[in-house]
Amino acid sequence: MKPVRFKFQLKYLVILALALVLFGNKGFRKLVKNYREYRTLTYEKAHLETQRKELEQQLKDVKEKPAVEHAARKELSMLKPEETEYRFPPPKDSDK
Repeated sequence: MKPVRFKFQLKYLVILALALVLFGNKGFRKLVKNYREYRTLTYEKAHLETQRKELEQQLKDVKEKPAVEHAARKELSMLKPEETEYRFPPPKDSDK
């Protein structure tokens, strides 16, 4: 029975030694740290690429004259000199 128990303890000793070599080694910890940083930077790069494409589309839209005019009319309520703006009050509930 003792040889079986010795093998059982030997297996745990090998696992413990392997864990100490992997996690006690600064190189392995740096490798794991670098891999995490790589994943983070890859995600950030994808996010920035998406943002860059959106900004390029906005720049393309702004360069077109109708887009600038539409934005000025909508956001700033600007009118051309010969235009007149009419504003009506909203209908009351009793008028419906």
